Amino acid sequence: MMRRLVVSMNLTLNGFMAASNGDLAWHTDFWDDELARALTLQLADADTLLLGRKTYEAMAPYWQSMAQNVNPPRLDADFSDLMLRHEKVIFSRTLTRAGGWGNCRLASRNLSKEINSLKAADGKEMLVYGSGKLVATLAKLNLIDEYRLWLHPVAIQKGRPLFGSFIKAPNIRLSSSKRFQNGVVLMCYRSV
Repeated sequence: MMRRLVVSMNLTLNGFMAASNGDLAWHTDFWDDELARALTLQLADADTLLLGRKTYEAMAPYWQSMAQNVNPPRLDADFSDLMLRHEKVIFSRTLTRAGGWGNCRLASRNLSKEINSLKAADGKEMLVYGSGKLVATLAKLNLIDEYRLWLHPVAIQKGRPLFGSFIKAPNIRLSSSKRFQNGVVLMCYRSV
């Protein structure tokens, strides 16, 4: 059985995954115990993270510092531990090495070949966090099996859209949805 590639993306009501400057403050405002549990369970169902360079460079120092926090909240500790242990495959044309954050490696230059090789390998789901350019390229190549869109009840003035300049809609169907007490709605779409 092939491993599944899942995009897990936080979005504003007006469809942005980040502010124009990359700021995600609107996202962290909704982090609560219920959302933390759901995101930790999602991460536990995976064992590999796929990241673009910018997302990797933003996440690595944050999660490294979280791993050194001796008294994090329990749910944050579980999430942080999984983030550290999971294999991280970084897709970049400019990085020459990846490291310093447990289990990191650079992907091969051939995206389709790399993804198909990962899908054929033993393991759990693969998750893509952030990484808008990577998601747009994966969508163009029809390599994404599921989109988990976490819609936050907030709008921002300017931002980065999920698919960038790629505007062809993927062939997907809604498979489930869940509303959280904080107003976030998770919509899961499967590729067909």
